[in-house]
Amino acid sequence: MWQTTADDSADVILAPPPDFRYVGLSPEANRRAGIWAGAVGLGTLLGASLLAGVDAPRTLALASAALLSAAAVQRVRKLRAAASGSSPASLAIVPWGVLVETPERSSAVHWAGIGCVKTDIFYGRDLGTPTSRYSLVTIETFHERLVGRVAGAVSLERLLVHLGAYTREASHLVALDLDGDSSTDGPSDPICEPLLSAARAYIASGTASGRLDLPARSYRQASVREGSPRAVEVLRRILRDRAVREVDPRPFAAVVAAEIRATPLIDELVNLVQSPHPVVAAVAKVAAGKLGVSITRVGALEEVEPFLMARDAEALEGWRGFA
Repeated sequence: MWQTTADDSADVILAPPPDFRYVGLSPEANRRAGIWAGAVGLGTLLGASLLAGVDAPRTLALASAALLSAAAVQRVRKLRAAASGSSPASLAIVPWGVLVETPERSSAVHWAGIGCVKTDIFYGRDLGTPTSRYSLVTIETFHERLVGRVAGAVSLERLLVHLGAYTREASHLVALDLDGDSSTDGPSDPICEPLLSAARAYIASGTASGRLDLPARSYRQASVREGSPRAVEVLRRILRDRAVREVDPRPFAAVVAAEIRATPLIDELVNLVQSPHPVVAAVAKVAAGKLGVSITRVGALEEVEPFLMARDAEALEGWRGFA
């Protein structure tokens, strides 16, 4: 059994990004209750029926069966009461949190809303060989308990170890420059519109001309040429930086890289698409796509959209379609 809760330790470098893209979990609620009740009830009544006649042993057996059946009913009620605190939802664990799907709702739970993740692996035998039958994953949010199962052994060790670090990284502000001197207002305000505007204005500025060796012209003209060696060097250093920064300049660098057609930075952009910060991941996905990277390599923007504000998703959709 693995279990983790968000911790309060200080980070010096960012944790390794999630090493999974999608882990689907089937509903688990009330499964054990039905199996347990059926087995006990059937076993006790069958045992009683094997005693012929109406003598004392059979009467005692029937009475015992009735008591055990009543106990089974109570056990089922307890199991179902316990399960009522968990959701019979279809779940999916993705790099930015958990997707919850029920007949009544469809929602996304960010890492900041998750306090604990636990996995239990159940073993059996296949032709005498020990094997992992299925895994039970329990996710404790601050509002409910989510439980799901998946066949075989689930591989979530990196999440279990780094949940706290992912929560903190996902809360970082997004920089509006390459140095993190200015940032967006906060997680409740749109991020991508000001990010794109700031990056385009920067590319057309004299500051970018000097630092990145770009011509001092409009961003539309600059975007038709590949990034200069100096631009690639500066942007690569920022995109590869794993130091913890409360104001993260990597999305800004990713937008600049895409706008100046800095194709040598494709690998750096691809490495960011699994970031636990949904905006970092989404911007990297679109930036890599604009440089010609296949969607099969970076995944679709739609994968991360449930974790974005509607205006941020719209801004990135518009940027993706802008030549």
